[in-house]
Amino acid sequence: MWDETARETMTLDDTDIDLLLAAIAPANGARALFANAAAHPALARWRGRIDCVQPWKPAGDALAKQGVRVIDAPEGPYDIAFVRLQRQRQRHLGDLARALEALAPGGKLAVCGPNALGAARLEDDLGAMGVVGKARAKSKCRLIVATRPPALDLARWTELDAPRFDTALGAWTAPGIFAWDRIDPGTELLLANLPPLAGRIADLGAGWGALTRALSGGIDAYEADGRALDCLRKNAPSANPIWHDVTTGLTGGPYDAIVSNLPFHDPRGENRMLAEKFARTAKAALAPSGAFHAVANAHLPYEQTLDAVFARV
Repeated sequence: MWDETARETMTLDDTDIDLLLAAIAPANGARALFANAAAHPALARWRGRIDCVQPWKPAGDALAKQGVRVIDAPEGPYDIAFVRLQRQRQRHLGDLARALEALAPGGKLAVCGPNALGAARLEDDLGAMGVVGKARAKSKCRLIVATRPPALDLARWTELDAPRFDTALGAWTAPGIFAWDRIDPGTELLLANLPPLAGRIADLGAGWGALTRALSGGIDAYEADGRALDCLRKNAPSANPIWHDVTTGLTGGPYDAIVSNLPFHDPRGENRMLAEKFARTAKAALAPSGAFHAVANAHLPYEQTLDAVFARV
């Protein structure tokens, strides 16, 4: 069991991606996959022969800006696969299994992550899937390089992070999505205090749609996690799902009302600037008489920003 509490305030650097992409050199004509990908100068060495899977919009945008091909799912067979460890265990295991599934027999796999994310389990995880690799520890990270065996049975692993209908929630959800197995207390608090809303409405950081589905009409639901947005499409079919990085501004508006359970995490750890950026984005997208209805964790330093950008708080 991973200690989620200990990881709550963790922020990581990019040492793991440096190690990962240096682990296997490009070979002539070799095709590569990069799961949980991130932009990096080393990707230029692959000269268009690497496919990157990244459902997180800011990271996907950075990859596209670098000129790298970003895809929704592996399109194997590949000769080489790189897998960067995810914060959420089930999502990571799903990534790892799909990478192995897409790798040609005899192909090379490299997987790496920080020790703070549980990288010590990587060897055991690979072993459970039937793969034996060579491990190396450096700079508080763990790297494993392995060869794919001729035959693997990965079906139960690839389904670990698959979308599923949660009867308790009455909604589609998937591991790795924010509050994927519950209604977040902040969302409950916001819903209990929302006045009747009318006109054009947006939900910022909509997740699987806990807020969006409770509001009527064609709400614009902005979400950076593409997998969360896939669930939202099923949970709130009348909404307009928008895969988007809210911190860059909104694609629609002006809005009469904007709602948000303000985030303070991105895929690499705590990011307290997100709440401030969401608030500024909301203000810029509101109609002159519009209102922003938000909830945030008590420790977030958001009051000064709200007082500065809104006429009344």
